[in-house]
Amino acid sequence: MNPPPASPGSRASRPLHRVATALSAVALAVLLLLAPRSARATGDPDLELWTFETEHFRVHHPQGLAPVAARVASLAETIHGRVEDALGYAPSSRTEIVITDDSEIANGSAGTLPYNAIRLYVTAPEDMSVLGDYDDWYLDLVTHEFTHIAHIDNTSGIPAILNAILGKSFSPNQVQPRWIIEGLAVVSESHHTSGGRMRSTLFDMYLRADVIEDNLAGLDQISSVPFRWPQGNLWYLYGSRFLGWILDVYGPSTMRAVSADYGASLVPWGINRAIRRVTGKTYVELYEGWKDHLRRLYSEQIAAVEARGLREGMRLTHHGRTVYYPRFVPPVARRSTADEIVYYRDDGSARRGIYRLSLAAPAPGRERPEELVARTHAASRPAFTPDGDLVFTALMPWRNHYYRHDLVFLPRGETAPDGDEPARRRLTHGLRSSAPDVSPDGGHIAFSLNSKGTRYLEIARLSAGGSISERRDLVPSARFEQAYSPSFSPDGKLLAYSVWTAGGYRDIRVVDVATGSFRQITRDRAADTNPVWSPDGRTLYFCSDRTGISNVYAHDLATGTLRQVTNVKLGAFHPAISPDGKTLVYVGYTSRGHDLFVMPLDRERFLPAPPPPTDRPDPPTEPAGVRLVRYPYDPLPTLAPRAITLDYAPGAYGSNALTVSVTGTDIVGRHAIYGQITVQPDAPAPDVLLSYTYGRLPIDLGVRAYHTFLPRWGYRIGGRNAPYDERSIGIVSGVSYPIRGEFSRHTLSASFSAVAFKGKLPVGSDLDPYAPRTLLPPQGTLNIAHLGYGFSNAEGSLDAAGAARGVSLNAGLDYAGQETGSSYTTYAFSTSLNAYVEMPWSGDHTVALRVAGAVSGGGYPRGATYSVGGYDLERLSLVDTLLTGVTNSSFTLRGYAPGAVAGRSYFSQTLEYRAPIAQPDRGLSTLPVYLRRIDASLFLDLGGAFNRFEVDELALFTRHGLLSPQLHTSIGGELWLEMNLGYVLTSQLRLGYAYGLSPLAIPGGQLYFVATSSF
Repeated sequence: MNPPPASPGSRASRPLHRVATALSAVALAVLLLLAPRSARATGDPDLELWTFETEHFRVHHPQGLAPVAARVASLAETIHGRVEDALGYAPSSRTEIVITDDSEIANGSAGTLPYNAIRLYVTAPEDMSVLGDYDDWYLDLVTHEFTHIAHIDNTSGIPAILNAILGKSFSPNQVQPRWIIEGLAVVSESHHTSGGRMRSTLFDMYLRADVIEDNLAGLDQISSVPFRWPQGNLWYLYGSRFLGWILDVYGPSTMRAVSADYGASLVPWGINRAIRRVTGKTYVELYEGWKDHLRRLYSEQIAAVEARGLREGMRLTHHGRTVYYPRFVPPVARRSTADEIVYYRDDGSARRGIYRLSLAAPAPGRERPEELVARTHAASRPAFTPDGDLVFTALMPWRNHYYRHDLVFLPRGETAPDGDEPARRRLTHGLRSSAPDVSPDGGHIAFSLNSKGTRYLEIARLSAGGSISERRDLVPSARFEQAYSPSFSPDGKLLAYSVWTAGGYRDIRVVDVATGSFRQITRDRAADTNPVWSPDGRTLYFCSDRTGISNVYAHDLATGTLRQVTNVKLGAFHPAISPDGKTLVYVGYTSRGHDLFVMPLDRERFLPAPPPPTDRPDPPTEPAGVRLVRYPYDPLPTLAPRAITLDYAPGAYGSNALTVSVTGTDIVGRHAIYGQITVQPDAPAPDVLLSYTYGRLPIDLGVRAYHTFLPRWGYRIGGRNAPYDERSIGIVSGVSYPIRGEFSRHTLSASFSAVAFKGKLPVGSDLDPYAPRTLLPPQGTLNIAHLGYGFSNAEGSLDAAGAARGVSLNAGLDYAGQETGSSYTTYAFSTSLNAYVEMPWSGDHTVALRVAGAVSGGGYPRGATYSVGGYDLERLSLVDTLLTGVTNSSFTLRGYAPGAVAGRSYFSQTLEYRAPIAQPDRGLSTLPVYLRRIDASLFLDLGGAFNRFEVDELALFTRHGLLSPQLHTSIGGELWLEMNLGYVLTSQLRLGYAYGLSPLAIPGGQLYFVATSSF
């Protein structure tokens, strides 16, 4: 359907403007990097929100999170002065903080445009999180995020003058590599607490592996968006260690001076100039010195490990990335006599889930075969009942708003590789339960329960049919304590688990199941995790990083003796003991990520356990009381627009158009407003657009009103065709409703647009009475009702070119007629289907298919017109794309001119064979240009547009086409270059050749280089 007229100044309706000067290019790039994102409502719309206000902060929170919000407010005021002293800057206005508890991950974010805002999740770090080294989770989190505010908001010079004129739109410190932004915040979180990732042995293991395996990331990799492990964590890992070293060498005020210098720069990306003005050296020069420092540091550490004698296992898997929680399959559930392991795997390519692996020796030259037993998106610790049934954790929708951890039951002998098998049964609903373990008699199940920032140790009855009842706390938890990985003893009377308690202690406890009384096995500042029992119940195995490297330890319950089982160079986690007590399987580490390792359990080779560390600083004291004012949440203080955006480009009337726009969104995303006015010298009046979005409903609701003028043709008077101006006044309202599934998503949408349009028709004088009759253009109302449906279960992959498997479907129906109050009748139905299939051979090759089409009709003279053709290389060159962000459509008939055929219906089909070529993951030092990957595709395009399709002409291999003269065909190949530009923008560039097979094709084929994206 023809949508309501676009604004004359919009990029959809005018030729692209080529920017002539370098300064203009820089300004556009900065605007693209800093453009505000569309807002979405924060949290459950049914929640009642409140606000705590302090001197420097406003903390917004749901009613039930008041204790968390009060603590965050006090900690924020405490940390405010410390960060200001360290960075030499603090915001002049209050910082808005939003607290939510609708995520199972521990995280936060911060931004300074259009106002300073921090968003925090209440959930504390999970069992193996890189954030797990902390003395107070909210102190770490607030310190990290407020450091972002104080760093990025530090703006002066010309950028500050522009902000004073246009509103807060420029933030130079945001336009730099993420390793500087995140690294500085990690340094701050570690400096102002007794934990933090600078002290994390897990983080240290990541860097140690890169050094000793000669896999150190280059400055180009950490300055962009790399594929290599540990991907985004590179920014935090390398950035913090590198900046920490710079501060040690050049003094604690170094980055304070750099931030002030860079914050005054109008031209972005000059990061080396800023650091050289402070230290006399560039980051490139400093990085080489830091790498030499790392090699000396880790060579000494490894020498100390080797001096004690290595105790390392044989590598079982070679997946890398994420491999967690191995568990021996009980004999009753084995497929053979050999030991078997189930474990969680997420390698970025295969489906995430619990895999089964046999320990039997594989055939010569072959990898051990593995089977996906249960698909899940949660890093799940698997458990077995005595009958061999599997219990695991899944991330599942609840109340169609949340995704929460719940327990799932899978009977023995069943598998659920797709995740929708009927044998797979949900044990809990929205309970936020994880890390299950089943008692040896099968009568009870223990698990960790996450609620409002605290993880509780829970126990419940488990029926033979797979249902739970009589749930209760096994051990009372103080507020913000965290209970992890419970494990029943072989007799079922005791339960071991790992617990985080205030002050940064991560220890092992053993609790009496009958009474709930517990005893501490460890109590120190080492991270002691993942306890499991020996088959005879006499020994408790767990992991500890007491030497600075995580290893497996054995605690004799009778004597209290502690012995070191493994002594590895990198790390050992998640021990699993075979049923006969003779074999240990653990999660080890290489520079590619985690994998499984196996070794015999030989007590004669156990080492004496070293003492826990004593060099940790004491945790900070509790924050002093601050004055808190509490009141119901008010959206108005943050809803008002804070900045004006200007756009000057060619308009619909041939002259340049000036577009002025403003945007306002309240901090929790319940209200959003947008206004735009476009002025053109030759237009009768300015164009105006106003929109509003309401986010406190289960549906997304929006309304848009506009008043526009467009130059039109189609008016004939006095024997001549006369141009005229058409005024349109319209309103569009719409709703959309997502239906969330565990592995798929449906979306229902509906909208209604009403537009009244009328031309200002010039008559003139001296009309010829004998001229052909006057032809009047259409006028009146066009009221269109729209219904839409979408579905997708497509799955991505880090190794494949585009999506790897699954389908996505979209369909829409538009209608206008007497029933909608329209002056005209018109209708259109459109649909598209994308499908992705993995090839069974190696190399991550895929076949992608897209089929799309539409039909329309009715009496409206400007009814829907569809065009099919190739890339628009004239109006949308590669330079235009890089400067504007507007890309060529990937749904084209390559090898033909743009809009080569048009009609009231169309059909389009694309078949692509995609093959990864390489992942260079390289750039030019710190320059903002980075090549991530290279892929190739062979394609066949088939499509056409027509007013009436001639079914009688359907035939294979006609002289004008593959199926029909109305359907045009092209074949060709492309080389895809996935680039990262400006540190944050990712674009796919395609170098291709297409050869059309019909007479309408471009003679000799078409060679092109465009920016687009894969479907």
